[in-house]
Amino acid sequence: MWCLMAVAACLGQSSDKTLKTQPQVQILEFADFQCPFCAREAADLEKLRAEYSGSVVLTFKHFPLPIHKQSKPAHLAALAAKQQGKFWEMHDLIFAHPDHLSSEDFEGYANALDLDKDKFRRSLDDPAQSSVIEKDTAEGKALGVNATPTFVIDGHMLVGRQSYARLKQLVEAELKGEEWPGPGRLTVNVAGAPFEGPESAPVTIVEFSDFQCPFCERARAPLQQLLKANQDKVRLVFKNFPLDIHQDSRLAHLAALAAGEQGKFWEMHDLIFTHQRTIKWDDLLGFAAQLQLDLSKFQHDMESPDLKAKIDADKNEGERLGVTATPTFVVNGEMNTGFSAQWLQAKIDHRAPAELQAVDLPTDLPELNLSFGPDDAPIKLRWYVDLTSPLTAQSAVELQHFLADHAGKVRVEFKNFPLPNHSTAMLVHEFVLAAAAQGKFWPVESLLLADPRAKDREELTSLASQAQLDQDKLWADIDAHKYAPMISRDLAEAKRLGVSGTPTFLVGDKKLNGVNALAALR
Repeated sequence: MWCLMAVAACLGQSSDKTLKTQPQVQILEFADFQCPFCAREAADLEKLRAEYSGSVVLTFKHFPLPIHKQSKPAHLAALAAKQQGKFWEMHDLIFAHPDHLSSEDFEGYANALDLDKDKFRRSLDDPAQSSVIEKDTAEGKALGVNATPTFVIDGHMLVGRQSYARLKQLVEAELKGEEWPGPGRLTVNVAGAPFEGPESAPVTIVEFSDFQCPFCERARAPLQQLLKANQDKVRLVFKNFPLDIHQDSRLAHLAALAAGEQGKFWEMHDLIFTHQRTIKWDDLLGFAAQLQLDLSKFQHDMESPDLKAKIDADKNEGERLGVTATPTFVVNGEMNTGFSAQWLQAKIDHRAPAELQAVDLPTDLPELNLSFGPDDAPIKLRWYVDLTSPLTAQSAVELQHFLADHAGKVRVEFKNFPLPNHSTAMLVHEFVLAAAAQGKFWPVESLLLADPRAKDREELTSLASQAQLDQDKLWADIDAHKYAPMISRDLAEAKRLGVSGTPTFLVGDKKLNGVNALAALR
Protein backbone atom coordinates (compact mmCIF):
# COMPACT_ATOMS: atom_id res chain seq x y z
CA MET A 1 0.00 0.00 0.00
CA TRP A 2 3.05 2.24 -0.12
CA CYS A 3 3.23 3.00 -3.83
CA LEU A 4 1.94 6.59 -3.75
CA MET A 5 1.71 7.20 -0.02
CA ALA A 6 4.78 9.40 0.21
CA VAL A 7 3.44 11.67 -2.49
CA ALA A 8 -0.15 11.63 -1.32
CA ALA A 9 0.89 12.64 2.16
CA CYS A 10 2.49 15.77 0.75
CA LEU A 11 -0.55 16.93 -1.21
CA GLY A 12 -1.92 20.31 -0.25
CA GLN A 13 -5.12 20.69 1.72
CA SER A 14 -8.30 20.50 -0.29
CA SER A 15 -11.95 19.69 0.35
CA ASP A 16 -12.29 16.69 2.67
CA LYS A 17 -15.43 14.75 3.41
CA THR A 18 -14.30 13.42 6.76
CA LEU A 19 -16.00 10.27 7.92
CA LYS A 20 -13.82 9.52 10.92
CA THR A 21 -11.45 11.47 13.15
CA GLN A 22 -8.70 8.94 12.45
CA PRO A 23 -9.63 7.42 9.08
CA GLN A 24 -8.50 3.97 8.06
CA VAL A 25 -8.89 4.54 4.33
CA GLN A 26 -8.01 7.76 2.51
CA ILE A 27 -9.39 8.42 -0.97
CA LEU A 28 -8.13 11.31 -3.10
CA GLU A 29 -10.20 12.10 -6.16
CA PHE A 30 -8.83 14.27 -8.97
CA ALA A 31 -12.01 15.45 -10.67
CA ASP A 32 -13.39 17.85 -13.26
CA PHE A 33 -16.84 19.38 -12.70
CA GLN A 34 -17.65 19.21 -16.42
CA CYS A 35 -16.52 15.58 -16.79
CA PRO A 36 -19.57 13.30 -17.26
CA PHE A 37 -17.71 10.35 -15.74
CA CYS A 38 -16.96 12.35 -12.59
CA ALA A 39 -20.63 13.31 -12.36
CA ARG A 40 -21.69 9.66 -12.55
CA GLU A 41 -19.03 8.67 -10.03
CA ALA A 42 -20.32 11.20 -7.50
CA ALA A 43 -23.38 9.11 -6.63
CA ASP A 44 -21.27 6.00 -6.01
CA LEU A 45 -18.85 7.94 -3.81
CA GLU A 46 -21.76 9.26 -1.76
CA LYS A 47 -23.12 5.74 -1.42
CA LEU A 48 -19.68 4.56 -0.31
CA ARG A 49 -19.55 7.37 2.22
CA ALA A 50 -22.88 6.33 3.68
CA GLU A 51 -21.98 2.64 3.92
CA TYR A 52 -18.53 3.18 5.41
CA SER A 53 -19.27 6.13 7.65
CA GLY A 54 -16.47 6.30 10.19
CA SER A 55 -13.89 4.50 8.03
CA VAL A 56 -13.05 6.72 5.05
CA VAL A 57 -11.91 10.26 4.23
CA LEU A 58 -12.62 11.53 0.72
CA THR A 59 -10.44 14.44 -0.43
CA PHE A 60 -11.50 16.30 -3.56
CA LYS A 61 -8.67 17.63 -5.77
CA HIS A 62 -9.43 20.17 -8.47
CA PHE A 63 -8.36 19.01 -11.95
CA PRO A 64 -10.33 20.93 -14.63
CA LEU A 65 -9.43 19.63 -18.08
CA PRO A 66 -8.54 22.22 -20.77
CA ILE A 67 -11.16 20.78 -23.13
CA HIS A 68 -13.96 21.68 -20.70
CA LYS A 69 -14.43 25.44 -20.92
CA GLN A 70 -16.99 25.70 -18.11
CA SER A 71 -15.08 23.49 -15.75
CA LYS A 72 -12.82 26.07 -14.11
CA PRO A 73 -15.72 28.48 -13.38
CA ALA A 74 -17.52 25.55 -11.75
CA HIS A 75 -14.49 24.76 -9.60
CA LEU A 76 -14.28 28.42 -8.59
CA ALA A 77 -17.97 28.35 -7.63
CA ALA A 78 -17.38 25.30 -5.44
CA LEU A 79 -14.41 26.99 -3.76
CA ALA A 80 -16.44 30.16 -3.24
CA ALA A 81 -19.12 28.06 -1.55
CA LYS A 82 -16.43 26.43 0.57
CA GLN A 83 -15.63 29.85 2.02
CA GLN A 84 -19.11 29.68 3.56
CA GLY A 85 -18.90 26.03 4.58
CA LYS A 86 -20.92 24.69 1.65
CA PHE A 87 -18.37 23.04 -0.66
CA TRP A 88 -20.00 19.63 -0.80
CA GLU A 89 -23.47 21.08 -1.20
CA MET A 90 -22.27 23.10 -4.21
CA HIS A 91 -20.34 20.05 -5.46
CA ASP A 92 -23.56 18.02 -5.46
CA LEU A 93 -25.60 20.71 -7.21
CA ILE A 94 -23.01 21.16 -9.98
CA PHE A 95 -22.76 17.44 -10.69
CA ALA A 96 -26.55 17.09 -10.55
CA HIS A 97 -26.95 19.72 -13.32
CA PRO A 98 -24.14 19.04 -15.85
CA ASP A 99 -25.80 21.10 -18.59
CA HIS A 100 -26.23 24.18 -16.40
CA LEU A 101 -22.79 25.62 -15.69
CA SER A 102 -23.21 29.30 -16.51
CA SER A 103 -22.49 32.17 -14.12
CA GLU A 104 -26.25 32.63 -13.76
CA ASP A 105 -26.57 28.97 -12.80
CA PHE A 106 -23.89 29.33 -10.12
CA GLU A 107 -25.70 32.37 -8.75
CA GLY A 108 -28.87 30.29 -8.61
CA TYR A 109 -27.07 27.50 -6.75
CA ALA A 110 -25.70 30.06 -4.29
CA ASN A 111 -29.24 31.32 -3.67
CA ALA A 112 -30.50 27.77 -3.19
CA LEU A 113 -27.77 27.20 -0.58
CA ASP A 114 -28.62 30.50 1.13
CA LEU A 115 -25.10 31.86 0.68
CA ASP A 116 -24.11 35.46 1.23
CA LYS A 117 -24.26 36.56 -2.42
CA ASP A 118 -21.82 39.47 -2.13
CA LYS A 119 -19.23 37.30 -0.39
CA PHE A 120 -19.81 34.55 -2.96
CA ARG A 121 -19.14 36.95 -5.86
CA ARG A 122 -16.00 38.32 -4.19
CA SER A 123 -14.72 34.80 -3.66
CA LEU A 124 -15.26 33.97 -7.33
CA ASP A 125 -12.89 36.79 -8.29
CA ASP A 126 -10.32 36.07 -5.57
CA PRO A 127 -6.97 35.07 -7.20
CA ALA A 128 -6.28 32.85 -4.20
CA GLN A 129 -9.07 30.49 -5.34
CA SER A 130 -7.49 30.12 -8.77
CA SER A 131 -4.23 29.32 -7.02
CA VAL A 132 -5.89 26.42 -5.20
CA ILE A 133 -6.99 24.96 -8.55
CA GLU A 134 -3.55 25.48 -10.10
CA LYS A 135 -1.87 23.83 -7.12
CA ASP A 136 -4.14 20.79 -7.20
CA THR A 137 -3.66 20.47 -10.96
CA ALA A 138 0.12 20.69 -10.64
CA GLU A 139 0.08 18.03 -7.91
CA GLY A 140 -2.02 15.77 -10.09
CA LYS A 141 0.31 16.16 -13.05
CA ALA A 142 3.29 15.38 -10.81
CA LEU A 143 1.60 12.09 -9.96
CA GLY A 144 0.93 11.35 -13.62
CA VAL A 145 -2.77 12.27 -13.63
CA ASN A 146 -3.99 13.11 -17.14
CA ALA A 147 -7.65 12.08 -17.07
CA THR A 148 -10.64 12.33 -14.76
CA PRO A 149 -11.69 10.91 -12.49
CA THR A 150 -8.39 9.60 -11.09
CA PHE A 151 -8.22 8.19 -7.57
CA VAL A 152 -5.39 7.64 -5.13
CA ILE A 153 -6.52 5.18 -2.46
CA ASP A 154 -3.98 4.65 0.30
CA GLY A 155 -1.17 4.91 -2.21
CA HIS A 156 -2.69 3.08 -5.19
CA MET A 157 -3.73 4.99 -8.32
CA LEU A 158 -6.91 4.19 -10.23
CA VAL A 159 -7.74 5.95 -13.50
CA GLY A 160 -11.26 6.33 -14.83
CA ARG A 161 -14.79 5.65 -13.72
CA GLN A 162 -14.93 2.91 -11.08
CA SER A 163 -18.02 0.87 -10.33
CA TYR A 164 -19.44 0.96 -6.82
CA ALA A 165 -18.70 -2.77 -6.49
CA ARG A 166 -15.03 -2.17 -7.32
CA LEU A 167 -14.70 0.75 -4.89
CA LYS A 168 -16.32 -1.30 -2.15
CA GLN A 169 -14.02 -4.23 -2.90
CA LEU A 170 -10.93 -2.03 -2.55
CA VAL A 171 -12.09 -0.31 0.63
CA GLU A 172 -12.80 -3.72 2.18
CA ALA A 173 -9.30 -4.88 1.28
CA GLU A 174 -7.77 -1.74 2.81
CA LEU A 175 -9.77 -2.08 6.02
CA LYS A 176 -8.62 -5.69 6.39
CA GLY A 177 -5.01 -4.88 5.53
CA GLU A 178 -5.13 -7.25 2.55
CA GLU A 179 -3.62 -7.02 -0.91
CA TRP A 180 -5.93 -5.51 -3.49
CA PRO A 181 -7.87 -8.17 -5.37
CA GLY A 182 -7.66 -8.10 -9.14
CA PRO A 183 -10.50 -6.35 -10.97
CA GLY A 184 -11.66 -9.63 -12.45
CA ARG A 185 -11.90 -10.49 -16.12
CA LEU A 186 -14.04 -8.15 -18.17
CA THR A 187 -16.77 -9.55 -20.38
CA VAL A 188 -17.87 -7.61 -23.46
CA ASN A 189 -21.01 -8.37 -25.45
CA VAL A 190 -19.82 -8.57 -29.06
CA ALA A 191 -23.02 -10.03 -30.53
CA GLY A 192 -23.98 -8.12 -33.66
CA ALA A 193 -20.99 -5.76 -33.48
CA PRO A 194 -18.97 -5.06 -36.65
CA PHE A 195 -15.78 -7.09 -36.83
CA GLU A 196 -12.93 -7.92 -39.19
CA GLY A 197 -10.80 -11.03 -39.18
CA PRO A 198 -11.80 -14.68 -38.76
CA GLU A 199 -14.91 -15.08 -36.63
CA SER A 200 -13.31 -18.21 -35.14
CA ALA A 201 -10.03 -16.45 -34.28
CA PRO A 202 -8.68 -17.50 -30.86
CA VAL A 203 -8.13 -13.89 -29.77
CA THR A 204 -10.71 -11.09 -29.92
CA ILE A 205 -9.64 -7.45 -29.65
CA VAL A 206 -12.53 -5.16 -28.73
CA GLU A 207 -11.98 -1.49 -29.50
CA PHE A 208 -14.14 1.24 -27.99
CA SER A 209 -13.67 4.05 -30.48
CA ASP A 210 -14.82 7.58 -31.34
CA PHE A 211 -14.85 8.66 -34.99
CA GLN A 212 -13.86 12.22 -34.09
CA CYS A 213 -11.05 11.20 -31.71
CA PRO A 214 -7.59 12.05 -33.14
CA PHE A 215 -5.95 9.28 -31.10
CA CYS A 216 -8.30 6.70 -32.61
CA GLU A 217 -7.36 7.93 -36.08
CA ARG A 218 -3.63 7.72 -35.31
CA ALA A 219 -4.06 4.17 -34.03
CA ARG A 220 -5.60 2.95 -37.31
CA ALA A 221 -2.41 2.27 -39.30
CA PRO A 222 -0.40 0.51 -36.57
CA LEU A 223 -3.51 -1.45 -35.54
CA GLN A 224 -3.92 -2.69 -39.12
CA GLN A 225 -0.25 -3.68 -39.18
CA LEU A 226 -0.75 -5.68 -36.00
CA LEU A 227 -3.85 -7.39 -37.41
CA LYS A 228 -1.98 -8.26 -40.61
CA ALA A 229 0.92 -9.74 -38.64
CA ASN A 230 -1.55 -11.88 -36.66
CA GLN A 231 -4.18 -12.43 -39.34
CA ASP A 232 -4.97 -16.03 -38.43
CA LYS A 233 -5.08 -15.37 -34.69
CA VAL A 234 -7.15 -12.22 -34.23
CA ARG A 235 -10.46 -10.59 -34.98
CA LEU A 236 -11.14 -6.91 -34.24
CA VAL A 237 -14.56 -5.94 -32.90
CA PHE A 238 -15.68 -2.31 -33.11
CA LYS A 239 -17.73 -0.76 -30.29
CA ASN A 240 -19.24 2.73 -30.54
CA PHE A 241 -18.10 5.21 -27.90
CA PRO A 242 -18.73 8.76 -29.18
CA LEU A 243 -17.46 11.22 -26.59
CA ASP A 244 -19.72 14.09 -25.53
CA ILE A 245 -17.01 16.63 -26.36
CA HIS A 246 -17.07 15.67 -30.06
CA GLN A 247 -20.21 17.20 -31.53
CA ASP A 248 -20.06 15.39 -34.90
CA SER A 249 -19.03 12.00 -33.59
CA ARG A 250 -22.46 10.47 -32.90
CA LEU A 251 -23.67 11.34 -36.40
CA ALA A 252 -20.56 9.69 -37.85
CA HIS A 253 -21.22 6.55 -35.82
CA LEU A 254 -24.78 6.44 -37.17
CA ALA A 255 -23.42 6.81 -40.71
CA ALA A 256 -21.02 3.88 -40.22
CA LEU A 257 -23.78 1.68 -38.83
CA ALA A 258 -26.15 2.75 -41.62
CA ALA A 259 -23.48 1.82 -44.17
CA GLY A 260 -23.12 -1.47 -42.32
CA GLU A 261 -26.78 -2.20 -43.08
CA GLN A 262 -25.63 -2.36 -46.72
CA GLY A 263 -22.47 -4.33 -45.97
CA LYS A 264 -20.11 -1.34 -46.07
CA PHE A 265 -19.35 -0.59 -42.40
CA TRP A 266 -15.57 -0.83 -42.66
CA GLU A 267 -15.46 1.11 -45.91
CA MET A 268 -17.42 3.95 -44.27
CA HIS A 269 -15.27 3.57 -41.13
CA ASP A 270 -12.13 4.18 -43.20
CA LEU A 271 -13.60 7.14 -45.10
CA ILE A 272 -14.72 8.84 -41.90
CA PHE A 273 -11.33 8.51 -40.26
CA THR A 274 -9.55 9.63 -43.44
CA HIS A 275 -11.69 12.78 -43.56
CA GLN A 276 -12.11 13.22 -39.82
CA ARG A 277 -12.40 17.03 -39.96
CA THR A 278 -15.25 17.01 -42.48
CA ILE A 279 -17.96 14.71 -41.16
CA LYS A 280 -21.09 16.85 -41.24
CA TRP A 281 -24.35 15.48 -42.69
CA ASP A 282 -23.54 16.50 -46.28
CA ASP A 283 -20.04 15.03 -46.00
CA LEU A 284 -21.39 11.70 -44.77
CA LEU A 285 -23.99 11.66 -47.55
CA GLY A 286 -21.14 12.23 -50.00
CA PHE A 287 -19.24 9.26 -48.54
CA ALA A 288 -22.36 7.12 -48.96
CA ALA A 289 -22.59 8.15 -52.63
CA GLN A 290 -18.88 7.39 -53.09
CA LEU A 291 -19.51 3.89 -51.72
CA GLN A 292 -22.44 3.53 -54.13
CA LEU A 293 -24.92 2.93 -51.33
CA ASP A 294 -28.68 3.14 -51.76
CA LEU A 295 -28.94 6.76 -50.58
CA SER A 296 -32.63 6.57 -49.75
CA LYS A 297 -32.07 3.55 -47.50
CA PHE A 298 -28.92 5.13 -46.04
CA GLN A 299 -30.79 8.29 -45.00
CA HIS A 300 -33.66 6.23 -43.60
CA ASP A 301 -31.25 4.09 -41.56
CA MET A 302 -29.52 7.21 -40.23
CA GLU A 303 -32.79 7.90 -38.41
CA SER A 304 -33.26 4.32 -37.26
CA PRO A 305 -34.13 3.99 -33.55
CA ASP A 306 -32.46 0.57 -33.58
CA LEU A 307 -29.11 1.99 -34.71
CA LYS A 308 -29.34 4.81 -32.20
CA ALA A 309 -30.09 2.27 -29.48
CA LYS A 310 -27.07 0.22 -30.57
CA ILE A 311 -24.77 3.23 -30.04
CA ASP A 312 -26.34 3.90 -26.65
CA ALA A 313 -25.95 0.25 -25.66
CA ASP A 314 -22.26 0.22 -26.65
CA LYS A 315 -21.59 3.41 -24.73
CA ASN A 316 -23.45 2.24 -21.65
CA GLU A 317 -21.54 -1.02 -21.72
CA GLY A 318 -18.25 0.82 -22.04
CA GLU A 319 -19.06 3.03 -19.08
CA ARG A 320 -20.03 -0.01 -17.03
CA LEU A 321 -16.65 -1.55 -17.82
CA GLY A 322 -14.82 1.64 -16.86
CA VAL A 323 -14.09 3.09 -20.31
CA THR A 324 -13.46 6.83 -19.97
CA ALA A 325 -11.39 7.67 -23.05
CA THR A 326 -10.75 6.49 -26.59
CA PRO A 327 -9.38 4.34 -27.97
CA THR A 328 -9.78 1.71 -25.24
CA PHE A 329 -9.05 -1.95 -25.95
CA VAL A 330 -10.29 -5.06 -24.16
CA VAL A 331 -8.42 -8.31 -24.83
CA ASN A 332 -8.63 -11.58 -22.91
CA GLY A 333 -10.75 -9.88 -20.25
CA GLU A 334 -8.21 -7.09 -19.64
CA MET A 335 -8.47 -3.41 -20.54
CA ASN A 336 -5.95 -0.86 -21.78
CA THR A 337 -6.62 2.80 -22.57
CA GLY A 338 -4.72 4.11 -25.57
CA PHE A 339 -3.06 2.18 -28.37
CA SER A 340 -0.01 0.09 -27.49
CA ALA A 341 1.19 -2.45 -30.04
CA GLN A 342 3.37 -4.04 -27.35
CA TRP A 343 0.44 -4.53 -24.97
CA LEU A 344 -1.82 -5.92 -27.68
CA GLN A 345 0.84 -8.27 -29.03
CA ALA A 346 1.52 -9.51 -25.51
CA LYS A 347 -2.17 -10.30 -25.09
CA ILE A 348 -2.25 -12.06 -28.45
CA ASP A 349 0.72 -14.12 -27.32
CA HIS A 350 -1.14 -14.85 -24.06
CA ARG A 351 1.34 -13.09 -21.83
CA ALA A 352 1.12 -9.85 -19.86
CA PRO A 353 3.88 -7.22 -20.31
CA ALA A 354 4.85 -7.22 -16.63
CA GLU A 355 4.66 -11.00 -16.32
CA LEU A 356 6.67 -12.20 -19.29
CA GLN A 357 7.78 -15.77 -19.05
CA ALA A 358 11.24 -16.10 -17.59
CA VAL A 359 13.57 -17.41 -20.28
CA ASP A 360 17.28 -18.06 -20.52
CA LEU A 361 19.18 -15.11 -21.93
CA PRO A 362 20.49 -15.63 -25.45
CA THR A 363 24.21 -16.22 -25.44
CA ASP A 364 24.86 -13.53 -28.05
CA LEU A 365 23.55 -10.62 -25.94
CA PRO A 366 26.16 -7.90 -25.39
CA GLU A 367 27.26 -7.06 -21.87
CA LEU A 368 25.10 -4.07 -20.96
CA ASN A 369 26.34 -1.51 -18.47
CA LEU A 370 23.39 -1.02 -16.12
CA SER A 371 25.47 -0.35 -13.00
CA PHE A 372 27.68 2.36 -11.60
CA GLY A 373 29.91 2.73 -8.56
CA PRO A 374 33.02 0.80 -7.40
CA ASP A 375 32.93 -2.96 -7.92
CA ASP A 376 34.18 -3.49 -4.37
CA ALA A 377 31.76 -1.02 -2.78
CA PRO A 378 30.54 -2.25 0.63
CA ILE A 379 26.94 -1.25 -0.18
CA LYS A 380 25.31 -3.06 -3.09
CA LEU A 381 21.98 -1.54 -4.09
CA ARG A 382 19.47 -2.88 -6.61
CA TRP A 383 16.94 -0.32 -7.87
CA TYR A 384 13.68 -1.73 -9.31
CA VAL A 385 11.88 0.93 -11.33
CA ASP A 386 9.38 1.74 -14.07
CA LEU A 387 10.82 4.51 -16.26
CA THR A 388 7.37 5.85 -17.17
CA SER A 389 6.43 6.52 -13.54
CA PRO A 390 6.92 9.98 -11.97
CA LEU A 391 7.70 8.19 -8.71
CA THR A 392 10.85 6.80 -10.30
CA ALA A 393 12.11 10.31 -10.99
CA GLN A 394 11.43 11.28 -7.37
CA SER A 395 13.24 8.19 -6.11
CA ALA A 396 16.22 9.11 -8.32
CA VAL A 397 16.56 12.37 -6.37
CA GLU A 398 16.52 10.42 -3.09
CA LEU A 399 19.11 8.05 -4.53
CA GLN A 400 21.40 10.97 -5.35
CA HIS A 401 21.19 12.15 -1.73
CA PHE A 402 22.01 8.65 -0.53
CA LEU A 403 25.04 8.46 -2.84
CA ALA A 404 26.27 11.85 -1.63
CA ASP A 405 26.05 10.66 1.99
CA HIS A 406 27.99 7.48 1.15
CA ALA A 407 30.44 8.74 -1.46
CA GLY A 408 32.51 5.95 -3.01
CA LYS A 409 30.79 3.26 -0.94
CA VAL A 410 27.78 2.36 -3.09
CA ARG A 411 27.32 0.34 -6.26
CA VAL A 412 23.91 0.77 -7.91
CA GLU A 413 22.41 -1.81 -10.25
CA PHE A 414 19.42 -0.84 -12.37
CA LYS A 415 16.57 -3.37 -12.52
CA ASN A 416 13.66 -3.31 -14.97
CA PHE A 417 10.17 -3.36 -13.48
CA PRO A 418 7.71 -2.04 -16.12
CA LEU A 419 4.25 -1.90 -14.56
CA PRO A 420 1.43 -3.72 -16.38
CA ASN A 421 -0.97 -0.76 -16.12
CA HIS A 422 1.51 1.57 -17.89
CA SER A 423 0.73 0.96 -21.55
CA THR A 424 4.14 1.92 -23.03
CA ALA A 425 6.38 0.84 -20.15
CA MET A 426 7.64 -2.29 -21.95
CA LEU A 427 8.49 -0.25 -25.04
CA VAL A 428 10.36 2.35 -22.97
CA HIS A 429 12.37 -0.32 -21.14
CA GLU A 430 13.26 -2.10 -24.37
CA PHE A 431 14.27 1.31 -25.72
CA VAL A 432 16.64 2.09 -22.84
CA LEU A 433 18.26 -1.36 -23.07
CA ALA A 434 18.78 -0.93 -26.81
CA ALA A 435 20.42 2.41 -25.97
CA ALA A 436 22.60 0.61 -23.41
CA ALA A 437 23.85 -1.64 -26.21
CA GLN A 438 25.25 1.54 -27.78
CA GLY A 439 26.87 2.61 -24.52
CA LYS A 440 24.24 5.24 -23.74
CA PHE A 441 22.18 3.71 -20.94
CA TRP A 442 22.65 6.35 -18.25
CA PRO A 443 22.36 9.41 -20.55
CA VAL A 444 19.11 8.02 -22.01
CA GLU A 445 17.85 7.03 -18.55
CA SER A 446 18.38 10.65 -17.47
CA LEU A 447 16.47 11.95 -20.51
CA LEU A 448 13.55 9.64 -19.73
CA LEU A 449 13.41 10.62 -16.07
CA ALA A 450 13.50 14.31 -16.94
CA ASP A 451 9.94 13.77 -18.23
CA PRO A 452 8.69 10.54 -16.62
CA ARG A 453 5.50 9.47 -18.39
CA ALA A 454 4.23 7.17 -21.12
CA LYS A 455 6.04 7.84 -24.40
CA ASP A 456 5.19 6.64 -27.88
CA ARG A 457 7.54 5.67 -30.69
CA GLU A 458 7.66 9.19 -32.12
CA GLU A 459 8.72 10.71 -28.80
CA LEU A 460 11.34 8.02 -28.26
CA THR A 461 12.73 8.65 -31.73
CA SER A 462 13.23 12.30 -30.74
CA LEU A 463 15.03 11.24 -27.55
CA ALA A 464 17.23 8.89 -29.57
CA SER A 465 18.24 11.83 -31.76
CA GLN A 466 19.14 13.88 -28.69
CA ALA A 467 21.29 11.00 -27.45
CA GLN A 468 22.88 10.60 -30.92
CA LEU A 469 21.97 6.93 -31.18
CA ASP A 470 22.15 4.80 -34.29
CA GLN A 471 18.43 4.81 -35.01
CA ASP A 472 18.43 1.96 -37.55
CA LYS A 473 20.16 -0.41 -35.13
CA LEU A 474 18.12 0.85 -32.19
CA TRP A 475 14.71 0.19 -33.74
CA ALA A 476 15.81 -3.07 -35.34
CA ASP A 477 16.75 -4.33 -31.86
CA ILE A 478 13.50 -3.05 -30.34
CA ASP A 479 11.26 -4.46 -33.07
CA ALA A 480 12.98 -7.82 -32.70
CA HIS A 481 12.41 -7.62 -28.91
CA LYS A 482 16.10 -8.45 -28.54
CA TYR A 483 16.31 -7.32 -24.93
CA ALA A 484 12.85 -8.40 -23.74
CA PRO A 485 14.35 -11.56 -22.16
CA MET A 486 16.48 -9.36 -19.89
CA ILE A 487 13.34 -7.60 -18.69
CA SER A 488 11.73 -11.01 -18.18
CA ARG A 489 14.67 -12.05 -16.03
CA ASP A 490 14.43 -8.92 -13.87
CA LEU A 491 10.67 -9.42 -13.42
CA ALA A 492 11.09 -13.07 -12.49
CA GLU A 493 13.81 -12.17 -10.02
CA ALA A 494 11.63 -9.42 -8.56
CA LYS A 495 8.74 -11.83 -8.09
CA ARG A 496 11.04 -14.31 -6.31
CA LEU A 497 12.29 -11.55 -3.99
CA GLY A 498 8.79 -10.28 -3.20
CA VAL A 499 9.07 -7.00 -5.13
CA SER A 500 5.53 -5.97 -6.04
CA GLY A 501 5.78 -2.29 -7.02
CA THR A 502 8.11 0.55 -7.87
CA PRO A 503 10.31 2.13 -6.79
CA THR A 504 11.85 -0.62 -4.65
CA PHE A 505 15.42 -0.66 -3.32
CA LEU A 506 17.19 -3.85 -2.25
CA VAL A 507 20.17 -3.19 -0.01
CA GLY A 508 21.70 -6.42 1.24
CA ASP A 509 18.83 -8.41 2.71
CA LYS A 510 16.66 -5.31 3.22
CA LYS A 511 13.77 -4.49 0.90
CA LEU A 512 12.84 -0.81 0.99
CA ASN A 513 9.63 0.31 -0.69
CA GLY A 514 8.67 3.79 -1.82
CA VAL A 515 10.07 7.12 -2.95
CA ASN A 516 11.71 8.07 0.34
CA ALA A 517 12.65 4.56 1.44
CA LEU A 518 16.41 5.20 1.46
CA ALA A 519 15.96 7.90 4.08
CA ALA A 520 15.82 5.13 6.67
CA LEU A 521 19.44 4.25 5.87
CA ARG A 522 20.85 7.76 5.61
